[in-house]
Amino acid sequence: MKIFLSYFLLLTISCFSYAQELNGKVVDENGLPLPGVNIIAKDKNINSTTDYDGNFVIQAVAGDVLVFSMIGYETLTRNAQSNMVITLKESNQLLTEVVVIGYGTKKSGSITGSVAQIKATDIVKTPSQSAIQAIQGKAAGVNIVTNDEPGANPSIRIRGLGTVLGGRDPLYLIDGVEATGLNGLNPNEIATIDILKDASSLAIYGQKAANGAVIVTTKKGKKGKIRVNYDSYYGQKFIQKKVEMADSYRFAYYNNVAAGSSTYYSFDQPYNTDWLDEITNTGEVISNYVSFSGGNENASYYFGATNYKEKGILIGTEYERNNINSRNEFKIFDDRLKISQNFNLAIANNTPKPVSAFTNAYKQSPIVPVYFPNGRWGVPLRNPATGLIDINGNDRFNNVANPVAQLTYFNERSKNIVMSGSVAAEIALLKELKYTSNFGATYTLNKGYNFSSNADIYLSQNATQTLQDYEDSFGDNPIKYNTLQQYKSDDYMWNWDNYLTYKKSFNKHDFTLIAGMSRTTKNNGEYLSGTRFNVPESSNYWYLDLASFNADAPPGSVVSNNHSTPIVSIAYFGRAEYEFDDKYLLSASIRREGISSFQDVKKWGYFPAVSAGWVISNETFLEKIKFVNYLKFRAGYGEVGNANSLNALNIPVFAAGYNYAFGDSQTIFPGSNQPYQVDPNLTWETMKEFDFGLDFKVLNNRLSGSVDVYDRTSSDVILPVSLPPVLSPGEVTVNTGEVNNKGVELSLRWDTEINDNLKYWVAGNFSHNKNELTKVDNAYFSRLIGGGLGNGEYTKQVLVGQPLGSFYVYDVLGINGDGAFIYSDERVIAGSYLPTYTYGLSLGGSYRNFDFSVDTYGVGGNKVYNGKKAQRFGGENIEYSYLDSFWTPSNPNTTNPKPYNETPRPSTYFIEDGSFLRINNITIGYTIPKFYNKIEKVRVYITAVNPFVFTKYTGYSPEVVGGDNANPLGGAGIELDAYPTNKTFLFGLNISL
Repeated sequence: MKIFLSYFLLLTISCFSYAQELNGKVVDENGLPLPGVNIIAKDKNINSTTDYDGNFVIQAVAGDVLVFSMIGYETLTRNAQSNMVITLKESNQLLTEVVVIGYGTKKSGSITGSVAQIKATDIVKTPSQSAIQAIQGKAAGVNIVTNDEPGANPSIRIRGLGTVLGGRDPLYLIDGVEATGLNGLNPNEIATIDILKDASSLAIYGQKAANGAVIVTTKKGKKGKIRVNYDSYYGQKFIQKKVEMADSYRFAYYNNVAAGSSTYYSFDQPYNTDWLDEITNTGEVISNYVSFSGGNENASYYFGATNYKEKGILIGTEYERNNINSRNEFKIFDDRLKISQNFNLAIANNTPKPVSAFTNAYKQSPIVPVYFPNGRWGVPLRNPATGLIDINGNDRFNNVANPVAQLTYFNERSKNIVMSGSVAAEIALLKELKYTSNFGATYTLNKGYNFSSNADIYLSQNATQTLQDYEDSFGDNPIKYNTLQQYKSDDYMWNWDNYLTYKKSFNKHDFTLIAGMSRTTKNNGEYLSGTRFNVPESSNYWYLDLASFNADAPPGSVVSNNHSTPIVSIAYFGRAEYEFDDKYLLSASIRREGISSFQDVKKWGYFPAVSAGWVISNETFLEKIKFVNYLKFRAGYGEVGNANSLNALNIPVFAAGYNYAFGDSQTIFPGSNQPYQVDPNLTWETMKEFDFGLDFKVLNNRLSGSVDVYDRTSSDVILPVSLPPVLSPGEVTVNTGEVNNKGVELSLRWDTEINDNLKYWVAGNFSHNKNELTKVDNAYFSRLIGGGLGNGEYTKQVLVGQPLGSFYVYDVLGINGDGAFIYSDERVIAGSYLPTYTYGLSLGGSYRNFDFSVDTYGVGGNKVYNGKKAQRFGGENIEYSYLDSFWTPSNPNTTNPKPYNETPRPSTYFIEDGSFLRINNITIGYTIPKFYNKIEKVRVYITAVNPFVFTKYTGYSPEVVGGDNANPLGGAGIELDAYPTNKTFLFGLNISL
């Protein structure tokens, strides 16, 4: 009984003790109360939070260990006592945030290179089918040119352009898997994007990162209950900027002046066609995404699925992508072994249409109808007697296609399947030593068809002809009523990384050592295409039973099959990092890499890097300067090889179809020829870069930012040279050029709270880059031209002392006495499509349950060639604004020449200022107050994507990718057959459970 009473007494006292309440207050460094601070009594299942005045009450006794935590503030542990006052310091995010670097992660405060990080909240603010398009304007030194054609890839250039012939894209790494882009990944799946910009950060990745690195970390499961997230939006798309063209009356007036006759075209035409309206409609976009995630101490899981659909503004264009993602992580043997698995499946269906329809809609005359009254397609036929458009007229006044007919008879479908995944194991060999092995692979399968009804296309262009006329045009040859091309291609690339990581800390010293090897195999693909004529017409050309088709005309077929030569690279790398007292930082790396693209000993290269940092704010002499919270200086130098342009430049090629005479009889024998020589000394292009940076946080951590200055030189740039014919019958590619990029980058961000309900932030970045081909050593360097306009003229040339992709055209010196242009005798440099500066400005905030954000992006110092305007041959339409400003005897002082009907020279007349400022998005959201305890969050929002653009450019859009991967000698910066930028208005919903 005594024992029982004693036990009961102790239990009562214990319960009484636990029932005691202690109170206190939590404030910030300025003494202001902090609401919402979490307080946990360590080792007890007891917690509490502070109220709006920072006060708290918790059931604890004096001496209990209390833990105070709040996002944005340093976690603090204190022994409990009555009436305690706790001061929390703001956490320095520059010191604590983790960024991904080569083969590892690092706290942002310890970074010695130039790295920009974009988080999930900034990625999803601009809904788009590509995450790259969504981060435009959010990182200094990163120039992104968007492309609004459904399913298209944007172009990204980091710190300028350093090579000419190819290999201009950065390295993409998705959870350690090398990829060619991010189009197959839903932006909602991304947690962070880290962009490595300087050579000291990139060198450990070698030639794969010669143009920068975009490292994507996807969302993972976290410890706790199952979490469900659902995101959905629907929007409508419109052309952002239209070009007003002349109507029928003004078209007749202009072309009458050009023809020198006031009656050549009648002013009373029966048709007035707006061709842009005829080929466009309101586009639509809809996206639905759902994810399930969770985990415990030993395992975590994540599963996501997305359906994205888009109907383009160009009639008939459609794109749909379905994504399935699975990411799991398992811990075994008391966390000594960690195994992770990532898998992403993307299935895309695309119905493209020729973007040249926009050019034809621009050029086609408004007096031409879509259809004539008898149902035949409208064509530019004029009746000389009346000056009217007339199906029976015999004067064809232009060669522009009917763009509506063009879209109708373009029948193409494509399917794309991308499967990517990785398996990684991390083993703790010792307390300080771990081994990591990561295997990643991507398999891409494409297939498609293009059906052309040749007879219908002929009849659409010849309104007075019949099917018999079409058949007669073949003479004795087999008639080709239609053509079906089917194609299939696949590509497989993989990378396998194995490395050891050793970390050791003692006293004030921190060491990290990494050593390993990497292998990558890419360009391992096959392409098969077949063309067949006179197939039965069908609504589905994926599968046809041609065996049952018995046409009188022989169908015939053409088959092409090629297999690319795989490119293999093997590398050995190491990196050493040292930190002392959180003040002094040092990093050095070396990579020895070999690639199969080169011959013999030229395969291997060494690429070193070194960088250092000094955290000045941790020095005692800055302790009294209270407004400086964080200040770090960093500097780095690195070398990175580039072999990404070498698919076949150093492989002998043989061309067939040559005939040779042998012997006295001079008998002709067919044979092969090697069209050009191969330089056996062809080797790496090498990028060398110095980078100096300053990171800071001031004014109670409200203002943060960074400044970078860099000087990057790409040496041994591969260029073509024209040797004497006795040495080589064609051009030879050799290492002979040098390209330099110099620049400065600035990023700033201001965060503040006005009160408990209102907070806001403002962020901006600015970058300036000067690009120049500084020298070419080889005297046989050939004239390297490009920028063709489809009319036999070129607009670009690679010249020493100028940026890559510079426009090289005739200078318009004025207008002579008869209204024609006066041109310079020689071509002149007229600027480059590459911008000299880019900038972005973002602002946002929240008031109670409302949130808002605005993002802008701008470029300057670049030129755009208005290729649509420059592709006139005679009888095409002209812009409305031209009508009030062309030369006439009574109006001689103007910049526009008299009306003309001949192919114009490529000149400065068609080059325009390409600078612009665009509002990328405006978003207003509202989080519904919690109404059900199992629903964590419900948010609705409206977003305007690209609602406004401010530019002097007179075409559809100053932002032109130009196709062919933004080739500086291709269509980059030339608005010709380009898809206009869209503006989108959408409504969205976020739900979290």
